[in-house]
Amino acid sequence: MSIMQFDPYQKNKKIRDVMSPIIVSLESTATASDAAKIMETRNAEAVVVVEDKKLVGIITDRDFTIKIGAHAYPIDTPINRLMSYPLVAIDENAEISNAKRLMEENKIKRLPVIDEGKLLGIVTMKDLNI
Repeated sequence: MSIMQFDPYQKNKKIRDVMSPIIVSLESTATASDAAKIMETRNAEAVVVVEDKKLVGIITDRDFTIKIGAHAYPIDTPINRLMSYPLVAIDENAEISNAKRLMEENKIKRLPVIDEGKLLGIVTMKDLNI
């Protein structure tokens, strides 16, 4: 297991300071094909999955590789069958060290950024210089 390094210049920064405000979301009933098309056109690495206006999961480029490529799920599979869940997200006012800890503990590379349940953006390992 690799230990994530802490950059002292990020000590006082919050998630809102490093997140990308561009995020793609789709209803859980959308198909893998729908998600792939929007990821391609928006140059997104992930789509947050929404169900009844609640954030429920995330589907990433890695999910496509494993679940469609390796497990041969059909391209018309609803994304709620492909998504990673429960959704691990972080508040925009959290400290960067919290994001690093969450990513390490959950073995993930992306965290949706929220404020009172509202999706604001996404923060990635690249954003955190990991």
